[in-house]
Amino acid sequence: MDIMLNVIILFLFVCNQCLCDICKTCVCSTSNEGLIINCYDKNLGNNEVLNFDLLTLDKRRPLNKLILSKNNIVFLPINELKNLKHLKGLDLSQNQLNNIHSDIFKHLNEIEDLNYSNNLLWAFDISILNTVPSLSKLNLSYNYLNNLEWNSENATKLKTLDVSHNNLIDLNFLDGMPKLEYLNLSFNKLASLPVDSLLNMRCLKILSVNNNELLSLNFQYFSLSLLELHAKNNFINTVTFDKSSIHILNIQNNSIFNLNNNLTLLEDLKSLNISKNFLLDFPDVILKNLETLDVSYNNLTIIPETISNKNCPNLRIFKANGNHLKDVTIWSNLNLEIFEIKFVETIEKIDEKTFLKLKEKNNSCINITISNNKKLNTIQENVFQHMNMCSLDLSNNRFVYLPPKLFNINKNISNLNYHINIQENPFVCNCSLQWMLNELVPRLYIKNRNFLEDLRCAGPPPLANKRMIHWYKWEGEVFCDESSHFLERMSVNIAGVSSKQVVTFTTGPGTIAILATAIALLTILMIIGILLTRRMIAKRRRINRRL
Repeated sequence: MDIMLNVIILFLFVCNQCLCDICKTCVCSTSNEGLIINCYDKNLGNNEVLNFDLLTLDKRRPLNKLILSKNNIVFLPINELKNLKHLKGLDLSQNQLNNIHSDIFKHLNEIEDLNYSNNLLWAFDISILNTVPSLSKLNLSYNYLNNLEWNSENATKLKTLDVSHNNLIDLNFLDGMPKLEYLNLSFNKLASLPVDSLLNMRCLKILSVNNNELLSLNFQYFSLSLLELHAKNNFINTVTFDKSSIHILNIQNNSIFNLNNNLTLLEDLKSLNISKNFLLDFPDVILKNLETLDVSYNNLTIIPETISNKNCPNLRIFKANGNHLKDVTIWSNLNLEIFEIKFVETIEKIDEKTFLKLKEKNNSCINITISNNKKLNTIQENVFQHMNMCSLDLSNNRFVYLPPKLFNINKNISNLNYHINIQENPFVCNCSLQWMLNELVPRLYIKNRNFLEDLRCAGPPPLANKRMIHWYKWEGEVFCDESSHFLERMSVNIAGVSSKQVVTFTTGPGTIAILATAIALLTILMIIGILLTRRMIAKRRRINRRL
């Protein structure tokens, strides 16, 4: 009997040290906070070895974070986690769990971060969180939640809650979460936001309600603690502004036709994205802290005069892509670091007065992008002369020619370090563009070769689709020399003929003269050869007679 007992004890010891060592199956590592075990996608749903190891793990080595995501776990036994008393983070995402039992967490006295995303949850009782008072971060995203129940008078201490990508239609549960600092409600079915709940969330800093069914926004309902509001991809047509501490506001892709002058109440606003709406203008308001403004894809026909140094003295980044701009003239003094005009289908020309009032910020330089404008074919050479540029992107327009003075090699381009992108334009490579081979291509080759990848000729036909780098270090004026075009035509034609095709040469006076001369020389050589052969034969006959 004693022998049998010793065998069992020995077996359990070996199992515990070898077979049941979770680090043989999962990836174990240590951080400043302690041991981390990552069992991602190890198919541990029915692994009894794992179950045993979880029961004994904390006794052998205290655990800080356990990752059990993507393991086809359908049911989490209550006793399985009871010894993980020092666990701080538990990731159960991407499994098949359909409920959360409060008893599972009653022994997790120090748990702070719980991830239940990408499971099969249909309901969740927030009151369960009272059993884990240490919990500060909860992720329930990508489930099937219609509602979050709240059946307790005690508030949770949650600071971060992500319930995005569910089916929520109301937010009554927020009354029990006054300590929240980050709340993600995106991709639900919310038609409105609860007034009282949001006002009472005096710690909330970041609120995301993207991709819902909201019709309006009223800043009276937000606490002054709110710093970021993300409300893109809704049906918002009315925005009511009030005093706020907000720094970042994203209301892109809604149904907003105008912004009223109360926008100026957002005194601390640093970034405003109102792209993909229906704005015809921009209000004449002072936004002294605004640094980034994106009015892309609206119904603007001109750059609003209200966007200026006077109204936005700290503006650094301005984007007006995809509007119906008749021209892109800057009407008020504006100092920027980044200026973008892309995908505008209505502009054809940029003249020397277009950007006279646009300059770089003090002691800085400006990055200009004017690309993907399918009708833009002309730009005057003095457009950028007064600017100190960091980079210039004129790619994918309809330019067939660019003047060399546009880049002012001896002045403003010295700061560019040759961040010049003029690729994907239909350049006609004649003598007027020889300067590109002489100056631009060699410097781009040294500084930024990636800007040469698709810098090609669209014409004349002999040079069509040829990359300009093809002529790097060629001698002579390639684009000015017609003979070089002839050689290019010959090389292109010969390379393009397959082995089964018949090559036909067109004859001209010059060709006939060359052929006649060649035939005459060949005839003379043949005659000389015949005469020499006869002499050699006669000589051999004389020798044979003597013998």
